[in-house]
Amino acid sequence: MVFRGSRICWLCTDNRIQKPPWVGRSGRLNRMPAFAFDLAEWFTDNAEQVDRHLCRYFGGKAGDQFTGRWFDHFAAIADPNRFEASDLIAVEALKVEVPSEAASVMLLTDPERFNGLLREIPREQDLWERRRLDVDVGSKADDLHAALKALPRVGWVTAGKLLAAKRPRLIPILDERVQGLLKPRDELFWVSMHDELSDESRRTTIAEICRVAPPHVSLLRRIDVALWMAATQ
Repeated sequence: MVFRGSRICWLCTDNRIQKPPWVGRSGRLNRMPAFAFDLAEWFTDNAEQVDRHLCRYFGGKAGDQFTGRWFDHFAAIADPNRFEASDLIAVEALKVEVPSEAASVMLLTDPERFNGLLREIPREQDLWERRRLDVDVGSKADDLHAALKALPRVGWVTAGKLLAAKRPRLIPILDERVQGLLKPRDELFWVSMHDELSDESRRTTIAEICRVAPPHVSLLRRIDVALWMAATQ
């Protein structure tokens, strides 16, 4: 197959057109694979490991404690439409820090710029209940992510975790290690996760395997923990 600009040219071998796997029998383009592997299949194949990792992560046994188990608790303290100090503690539980200069802009000198964007992002709804456009490039969530990244010494990982603290049912968490495991397409992690979980059968499969987490923890967070544990342990 040869790519020429935006056109796709097919090469023939033995008088048969060779089509890549993302092209259907009708010749119409199917959606490119979202991740390096099928997410529902991965959870099914690693169900025992996922169960063990979730129990360990949220169990908090002495000598084997993960501070990330407090992320949702700290995030829940704050007003969902305002960034507050408890949000900074929440992301610290996930081993990232919001520098003081960045925090002062968010909380003290220019809070309305960030809170205004935050109020425009849907809340109290799961990712798969919203339109794909709500988490795509150019969405309000994407605008807020960009604004947070522009703060002094705040990278894309910290910005994403801050967003997840405010919209835990909508924004999935991605860091370098999970990125290395999943290999999502550039800037399309949120919409790729939306596509995966919009399929009810696939979502039900994953949710059933992740059932051992505490009830207040969103499915997105359970998926994040399971993938992070697999990537790091």
